[in-house]
Amino acid sequence: MFTLRAYLRTALAVALLVVPGAAGGEARAADTILTGKVVATLTRATLVPFASIVEEVLVKPGDKVAKGAPLLRCRLHEDAERALQREMYNGAGTEDMDGRLLDLQRQLAQTQAQSNKARQLAASGLGSRQAGERLAEDVHSLQKRIELLRRSITKAENNFALRLKELSGHFGTEIREGEQLPEKWDLTAPIDGHVLSLDSSLHPGYLLAAGSAPIPVGQLDPVLIQVPVYEAEVSGIKEGDAVEVEIPSLQNKQFRGTVNEVSWVSSDMTVANPSYYTVELLVPNPDLELKPGFKAVARFKGSR
Repeated sequence: MFTLRAYLRTALAVALLVVPGAAGGEARAADTILTGKVVATLTRATLVPFASIVEEVLVKPGDKVAKGAPLLRCRLHEDAERALQREMYNGAGTEDMDGRLLDLQRQLAQTQAQSNKARQLAASGLGSRQAGERLAEDVHSLQKRIELLRRSITKAENNFALRLKELSGHFGTEIREGEQLPEKWDLTAPIDGHVLSLDSSLHPGYLLAAGSAPIPVGQLDPVLIQVPVYEAEVSGIKEGDAVEVEIPSLQNKQFRGTVNEVSWVSSDMTVANPSYYTVELLVPNPDLELKPGFKAVARFKGSR
């Protein structure tokens, strides 16, 4: 007779057969498959230091450039040119401070002479000791004012020397005080790498605003892939783990990478929302097949 107890024993036996690892076997977790985007390892863009007009675009996207290589040839906008030329003519602007320093030095010489005379009179009993002490304090005060003024002059001169060095770097030639500035200058690459893009408006005659960054340069070997990982899965991913990466736009071509960094803070700290953590993968890219913005499918092995 097929009793209820026999039925339960049969059902349990079937369950042990279909559940991996349930009867003493080793369970294997499923692989974690996530998607992310390819980004450059390092991206930098040189800021335009002063308003300028584009003369010539010297590179195109994808070009390999060395640090300091010219990217763009420009000429100064007339307003920027006037301001810079005025700055060169004015120099460090210490003339007023130099005049005040001369006046203070003259006052100091007079006050020291009076102080010496008062000290001699006091020593001979013909003068007031208090008057000599007041003059000595005046001497000390003038000396401190002269010291502070000299520091201000030195600081202004050093700042102007740094400014000349900065301008020399922009114009590619030594710039000296009072000289006429060159009309043209080059925007140069901030790092070794590849030109990632050009501002869509870059063409001869275009006005570049000071502070703009029209040509980003990035390093593309290796590249980074950033993927968001759900909180329940992130604990199984460690720095240094090997990862398989597929790129759909390259006919699912596979690449090997490693986990470079796992973020410690969720991208969203709202309690009601699920938490995701950014995992950064490092993938070699010697042939530059991987371009920033490519979608990537990353497979993290389930076995640990």
